Amino acid sequence: MASSANPAETQILLVGAEWKPRALIRAQLIEEGHEVEAVESWEEAELLLRRRARQPLVLIIDLAGEPHAAAALATLKRLFETDRALILTSASALSSNDVQDAGFPNVLARPFSIGDVVSATSRVLARARAAPSGPPDARDGS
Repeated sequence: MASSANPAETQILLVGAEWKPRALIRAQLIEEGHEVEAVESWEEAELLLRRRARQPLVLIIDLAGEPHAAAALATLKRLFETDRALILTSASALSSNDVQDAGFPNVLARPFSIGDVVSATSRVLARARAAPSGPPDARDGS
């Protein structure tokens, strides 16, 4: 696991199986002044989300190379606020329509640039800072 921040201070949790896109996105987000923690797999991210008292403001998951993309999104939906997640996808993983139908409004479909990811992350981060947060079950009263 690569980390640039104390987990208690992480603004962004970046999940990506493919090292090169993960490293480039992480480097640019750090350059933009964000605290980023990067992990290689959804399983690693899931463990972090389950163990932390304080969640990251934004989670970015790149579905490229994720062997069980649909299952990862289903679990993510239970653990994290879908409007604070940015999903990066491609036709070989899940279509952007499938991701949106799963309840995730913030989707970037390949091809996209690192700049596109940074811009989308900034928008999601701004909304996350402005909105109250809590675990999904606390927000819907269940």
